[in-house]
Formats: sequence, C-alpha cells, structure tokens
Amino acid sequence: MTRRILLLFITIFLLQSCNIGTSGTNSNENIDHEKREEIKQLNDKLFKAIMSNDTKGVRALLADGLVEKNGKEIDDLIKQVSTSFPSKSYRILDEYNVQNSTTGINNTIPTGTKESDLVINYLAMNKDMYVSLLIPNGHDNELLLTVIYGKYDDQWKINILYAGQYNLLKKGPADYYKLAQENYNRSYLIDAINYVSLAKQCLRPASDIIKYQNENEINSFYDKLIKEASSKYTLPLTLETITTKPKVYSIYPEVLKEGYIPVIDYVTAISLEDTIALSAEKNKMKIEIRKLFTGIYNYKEGVFYRAFSEFPDGDKPRKYYKMLDKITK
Repeated sequence: MTRRILLLFITIFLLQSCNIGTSGTNSNENIDHEKREEIKQLNDKLFKAIMSNDTKGVRALLADGLVEKNGKEIDDLIKQVSTSFPSKSYRILDEYNVQNSTTGINNTIPTGTKESDLVINYLAMNKDMYVSLLIPNGHDNELLLTVIYGKYDDQWKINILYAGQYNLLKKGPADYYKLAQENYNRSYLIDAINYVSLAKQCLRPASDIIKYQNENEINSFYDKLIKEASSKYTLPLTLETITTKPKVYSIYPEVLKEGYIPVIDYVTAISLEDTIALSAEKNKMKIEIRKLFTGIYNYKEGVFYRAFSEFPDGDKPRKYYKMLDKITK
C-alpha cells in the first residue's frame, strides 16, 4: 500500500514584514567544512530524536519561538514520521548556507536538475542561515525533511521544519508528469490522470518553502485532463450491461512495490460476504472497464476492484471487499 504522509510543518514566522538586503549562498562541498560538520552533528541529533519519537530531544534543537507557537504540531510531526518512515539513517539531498546582510529578507535558492528545478524560498530570521534537505533511507516512497537553521549568537537553532512526500517509487513530479504526457498521447486518459495525480502528490514536499518551477504546467495539465474526463464520463457510471448494475464512482492510483495500480471503487448490490458472487461480478466488470477506459490494463501488474454496499458519506468508515484482477503476462 502507498505510504503517504500528510504534509506537516512547523515554522517560527507567519506574518512578518520583509526588509531590503543582500545575501550570498554556498552549497554542499562549497560550504565551510567546520560549519558543515557542525550542522551534521545537529542533523544527526535531530534525526535520531525524530526516529525514536523523542519530542524532548527535538524541542531542544528548535528556536524558542518555534516551540512556543507549534507545540502540538511538533509532537504530531515526530509521531507521524517515526511511525510511517522508520529509518536508522538518512542521506543529504542538498545543503545551503546563506549569509544575509540583514534579517527579515527573503532567501531564494534555485536548485535541482534541468527537468526538476526546485526553488527554496523562506524569510530569513537570522544573518546566517543553513538549509538541510534530508531523506530517511530504506523507503521506496521517500520523505523529505526540510530543516532550516538560524544562527543565534554562537548557537544554531531550527527555525523551520517540514516533512513531506518527496517521491513515490523513487520517481518525482517530473517523472510522473512525463508518464502522464506519454499515456495521454496514447489516448490512455485515465492512466494519464492517475500519473499526473501522482506527480501532484510530490509537488509540495515543504509547502510554500519548496516549489518546482514547472508546478503551474503540471497543475494546468491535470486540470485539462480532468475537464476532458468530465466531458467523457459521468460518475457514478452504471454498467448497464451487467445484471447486478454495479456503479463505478471513483478511479485513482495506488502505489505498491510492484508499481502503480489503478483502483476502481464501485457500489454493488451483492452482499460483501458473498465473495464468490463478487468475484464473478468483477470478471464481468473488467470486460466493460477495458472498453470504457482505454489502456487501463496496459503496462501494469493489474487493477484493483473495491466493492462497497453504499456510496461514500463524508468521513464515515465503510466496509468494502477488495480484489486484484492480476494481469497475466
């Protein structure tokens, strides 16, 4: 099952006026060695505290204002990351040291590759700022920890701490956007929507602090596909050729280790206890699904079918029966 984390963030500033000043940035190996080693030791402490659900240890590294304003959010972040992304080690994606002529100015740092340019932007609370982008090791769907330190006198403290989805199956927004375009060109509309929705899941690993430069392009493409799908399909869609008249109301992607698999949610008249009848219904449904949603069975392990007895009603939990219609290669 896809392991996703709600974007959690804690930041010391919300509403502050920006001053006018200048800044200079060094990255990775160009950062002063002693300073880089000093931050590494702090990152090691932070990572260990997060993974051991040690709220006291994390709070000791935070700026006072951050603790005062975001106590509960800090606890939520630590608990969720330690539970959903347990790891014994991390890797550094990138590091940046920014020297500012004054405080209260925007620090803007362009980074990334040509196809997946990232821009980091935040309000500098200190003249000396340090950005660490950390990824816990050992996960197919990777989390990004964005840690931004400020120098208070002779001590580094964390001003900003974010945790958000960085990629899914080691693929990021640029990868899924490309797959979405390729599938759209094949007239595989549903697959195209699913791939671009996966791209959107990874677009904001640190809310407004980190943005992809092609974010607007990806969002516009998604909107275009949704508009096209809405004109082509009306959901819920009743499969009239099947005696039990199942009603398809949602199609979305799920990411497993084997790859992306579409999930079809539908309402059935069959009892969820009658698994034999549900399986027979599913076998009839897949014939119609192949016709309706071109390409949905192509280039993947299979398609999930989730049978429900009723349509969704807010956040009310509902029972369902889930079946994988595996594709034989």
